[in-house]
Amino acid sequence: MLVVLRLTLGPQWAAEGVFMLFAVLFTFIGAQFIGMGLLGEYIGRIYNDVRARPRYFVQHVIRPQTTQSTEENRA
Repeated sequence: MLVVLRLTLGPQWAAEGVFMLFAVLFTFIGAQFIGMGLLGEYIGRIYNDVRARPRYFVQHVIRPQTTQSTEENRA
């Protein structure tokens, strides 16, 4: 839009240097959006990895060992 205004109306439509100011501003805003997009991708991939994992792992199952003495006590 700024390029169209510059080409149709010439440099008189704005103060001197405003076009350059807007061009630099839009460049930095674009870089910020790219950075936020990369950060969002990173956080999204972390979320997907964490969501797919179980909350805990069972390493050992501890059960009481049955001996003959305990079986005899029950009978």
